[in-house]
Amino acid sequence: MAVKARGINDLSQPVRLPVAMVAMGGLLALTLLGPAMTILTGNSEGAGNLGRQAGYLLVFALAVVAMRPLRHPERLLVVPWPLVVALAWCWLSLVWAIDPGVGVRRLILTTLVLWSVFSLVRQLGYERTLLMVRCALVLVLIANFATSLLFPVIGIHQVAEADGLAGDWRGMMAHKNIAGLACALTIILFAFDRRNLPYWAMGGSIVGAGIFLILSNSKTSIGLIVAALILGSGVALFNRRFASVLRLSRAVRIGIVVVLLAGLTALFHLGIQTDAMLEYISDPTNLTGRTSIWVPLVRYYLSNPMLGTGYGSFWNINAASPIKGDQQGWLLAVSQGHNGFLDLMITIGLPGLILVLAATLIWPLGRLLLRPGIRFVACALIASIVIFCIGHNGTESSLFDRDTIGQVFLMLALALLANNEAIAPTPARRAPRPDPGAETDRSARPHADERTSRPARRYSSSRGSRPS
Repeated sequence: MAVKARGINDLSQPVRLPVAMVAMGGLLALTLLGPAMTILTGNSEGAGNLGRQAGYLLVFALAVVAMRPLRHPERLLVVPWPLVVALAWCWLSLVWAIDPGVGVRRLILTTLVLWSVFSLVRQLGYERTLLMVRCALVLVLIANFATSLLFPVIGIHQVAEADGLAGDWRGMMAHKNIAGLACALTIILFAFDRRNLPYWAMGGSIVGAGIFLILSNSKTSIGLIVAALILGSGVALFNRRFASVLRLSRAVRIGIVVVLLAGLTALFHLGIQTDAMLEYISDPTNLTGRTSIWVPLVRYYLSNPMLGTGYGSFWNINAASPIKGDQQGWLLAVSQGHNGFLDLMITIGLPGLILVLAATLIWPLGRLLLRPGIRFVACALIASIVIFCIGHNGTESSLFDRDTIGQVFLMLALALLANNEAIAPTPARRAPRPDPGAETDRSARPHADERTSRPARRYSSSRGSRPS
């Protein structure tokens, strides 16, 4: 007998669910505890943290074991093709990388984490993934409050640490901006798609995260959370009202994508050379001094706009790094450009940045806006996370950067979108079947003889036969 071929998304055969849940728990723990493990232990990002790397390898191995790849090798192909293309460009950039050794290690971690996220979300499903992520964020929030209240030297920035940070709460997250990012994501995750969550748990988590976000004084997250919630709701509202009306052909959709990519290319390449932009980054008082970091990045990009230094070959590498001669004073301690778009432009070039934005911004928003039938709350949740994580790269670097919190949660949102369970509309209730023995409605047979108004007998003979 012929066996029906299974598709990539077919998980009708059981997976090892307990193993997948353990792997997801480990992935969330490593991601949310990563900043403390990296910053507080003083490890160089170039050298990496062996404990975290071993942990992600274990998560990857568990994810592979859970999906039973020997019986179903098609299940390994869980990453959408736009992300595969973007990753392929990053791997290609290692050919001309300044330090390919460091770049390979960093890109392996990025690839392992990305694949593990999509694999585990596909196995666990939308609702179970959402529950586990929410539980992890609540535990982190409680730990942040406990650390700040019980151990203020650790949980609150001190005067001796850095100018302008004294008194800002950071909990166990090592820095106020990372703590603010975690709180903002907590608000988004609890604001939409309540499921069976009690209202007190939903409201308490949002209020607690909002209080800690204010105490952290993370200006980027405070400003972005409002915009992300409003724009995410707007995307869901557009989908509900117009997605079923705008039946765009494939050629039109491709044309829209091409126009958007061309617009992004012009925006980044020409906008970065405008007098207003150059004047803005030349003022060291803007954005708490971040623009001082952007000056050498812009200078390097303008001299090499297409290829860059190769993935992961700019910050924290050997003496050949182009940034070495531009770091003076407090800039010597900087390990990122505090702008994810600039960091990608100088490492994988403008083409690489456009491919990454096409995979992480244009592709998901296109599906959320134009695919009819997506549940409103799921659409708003995913859109808000995508908008927030992409916008957060305006002042922090997390886009396609290994296991940073912003990168992992962006991939979680895209994985939820790729899961059919998330975007499927709520099934309509079926009307109850009429009782076969019930009396037939007279209005359905207006020309029936009066004698047929008696309860009809049931016969086992074929349709159309009459009793003798």
